[in-house]
Amino acid sequence: MVFSGSVRSTRGTILLVGAVIFLTIFWGLFATSSDSWDLSSSHRTKFAFSHAPSAVPAKSVSPRPSPHAKPDHPGDINVVQYASQLRKFFFEQLWRPSVEPTALHYRPFGAYNWKLPRPPQWNRPLGNDLCIIDLDTRPFDRPGQIFGPEFMTWDNPLGVHGLSLGILNHWLYAKIHGYKYYYVAVSEPADRRSSWKKPPIMAKILKEHDVCLYLDSDAIFPRLDLPFEWLLNYWQLFPGINSLALAVDPDLEPNKDRFGKLFLNTGFIVAQNNPKTYEILDAWQKCPDEGHPYPGCVEFRYNEPGRPTDQGGFGTFVRYNFSDAIKELPCTEANGFPQNDWGCKGQFIRHLWTGKADQIKVDVGEQLPGPYLQLFHQQFRDEQDEFYLTESALMSKGPKAAAKTAQFTKGAQGGGWHAPQHGAEAGNQPPTGSHREAGQEPRTGSEPKTEQSAESRPPEHEPVPGSSEEDPINEENA
Repeated sequence: MVFSGSVRSTRGTILLVGAVIFLTIFWGLFATSSDSWDLSSSHRTKFAFSHAPSAVPAKSVSPRPSPHAKPDHPGDINVVQYASQLRKFFFEQLWRPSVEPTALHYRPFGAYNWKLPRPPQWNRPLGNDLCIIDLDTRPFDRPGQIFGPEFMTWDNPLGVHGLSLGILNHWLYAKIHGYKYYYVAVSEPADRRSSWKKPPIMAKILKEHDVCLYLDSDAIFPRLDLPFEWLLNYWQLFPGINSLALAVDPDLEPNKDRFGKLFLNTGFIVAQNNPKTYEILDAWQKCPDEGHPYPGCVEFRYNEPGRPTDQGGFGTFVRYNFSDAIKELPCTEANGFPQNDWGCKGQFIRHLWTGKADQIKVDVGEQLPGPYLQLFHQQFRDEQDEFYLTESALMSKGPKAAAKTAQFTKGAQGGGWHAPQHGAEAGNQPPTGSHREAGQEPRTGSEPKTEQSAESRPPEHEPVPGSSEEDPINEENA
């Protein structure tokens, strides 16, 4: 018995000593190889971007962000290196153009089958000869907004501003396909809603391009892979037979003009550089003026229940004088979004009239998952001197000259933004200068081009699905 107890005691001592030795060795391995158990901060930054400071110096609201409001760049060099790889993958693999402009079919992910109805006329990518335009009176400089003090991130999805995602989507689509992008900070007119700024702004910019697109900030490109040249061929938007193209609104009574015809939604416009286009834009701009050819158009200066502003004036008066040059696009293809109940599904252009606070986050979030939102918001801010224009600079110099001036000013003052103030309105005459004559073969981006030098009041009613007044460009809480 004594011998047996001694054996048990010795065996227990051996087991105890062995356990201590094992734990000591295990802890040593853990301490020297902790990267295999947990990510150090340097490794974690590959997947989680550092946030910009939440506090910024007090500043006055300006249409162009001040240098103090611009978010800081992530400081870790690994983040920058990995961000470059992510961007490269995004543009070259994830969302590269999936078809040529002349492709006879478009089958996204092998599904559906949209066919060109006739032989294409836009044969090659337009590049910078196609432009995309955003314009707004609001500074969008609050946290979570496109010009705010912090980069947008899905780590704080409730703080992400829906309309800012729309703007980012427009810029990103232009980057993917090599188009020219403009963001124009417009001033508020004295006697009408600022949505009436669309025609003069578009006319000024179009002078230096072949085709320009305007989108409200609650309208997006849902198919980042689809070149717009293909849509020009699909919709048969050729400069010899077409000047403007707009989508029909949902078939609801409030969306009809006084003659019972559905409005064309001015939240998405395709404008082609030909003489008739400038006639239309000039007539549209002057529509609400006193003493001009459309006396009843004065009532459309501001929106009221059942009466939109620029869209109402265009739909009630202007389009009837230029019906042969204005193309009506199907509502299901160029208006609305799949989740609405009014028949407009937004197959190629998605207009989220009632989804700009929520569904737009889902749609753009699927395009920019994970770190991509913060990564491309940072790039947007880094490159804003290339596309951000004030109305006064644009109207006095033209788009390309105004952009060059902005870049020169930034460089001369050592970088950063120096918040110019809005000047008085200028350049209200219709644009002149050289452009292709109607009927001339469209340019495909290979020929040289000679450079030439929204909404103001919040709605007082519930918006009507489909109305461009859904996105008043001065509704501060939108």
